Amino acid sequence: MAMTGRPWRVSRQPLKEWEYLKIQIYGAIPTDRPNMSELAFRMSIQQALQSTFGLSGASIVIDVLDWDEHTSTGYIKILQSELVTVWNALILHQFQMDNKSYAIQVLGSSASLISLMDDSPRVQQQQ
Repeated sequence: MAMTGRPWRVSRQPLKEWEYLKIQIYGAIPTDRPNMSELAFRMSIQQALQSTFGLSGASIVIDVLDWDEHTSTGYIKILQSELVTVWNALILHQFQMDNKSYAIQVLGSSASLISLMDDSPRVQQQQ
């Protein structure tokens, strides 16, 4: 049987330019939440990048979109090409604040901010 027409090809969709991450600061005790301002949150992200990857890590552009002091949860925007670098720096970073140890947890990532901010019960079960 002869094949007619164009051969079958897989078309690749280009990656979105931005990736959004939902991250949370947590302590050794689950009820431990840092009393952290948005500025301190931004600085802890930069410290994570610099301590893990040096000056090249510190040069990565990160936009903090939202920070909730009560839940210690924030949303950041990064370039899609920097996703693995930023993710690794965040989860490997630990820091001291008020004589307590804290770490950063990535709760989710998405190319769409709306899908990441969805507070449906399905998303709550994953956390």
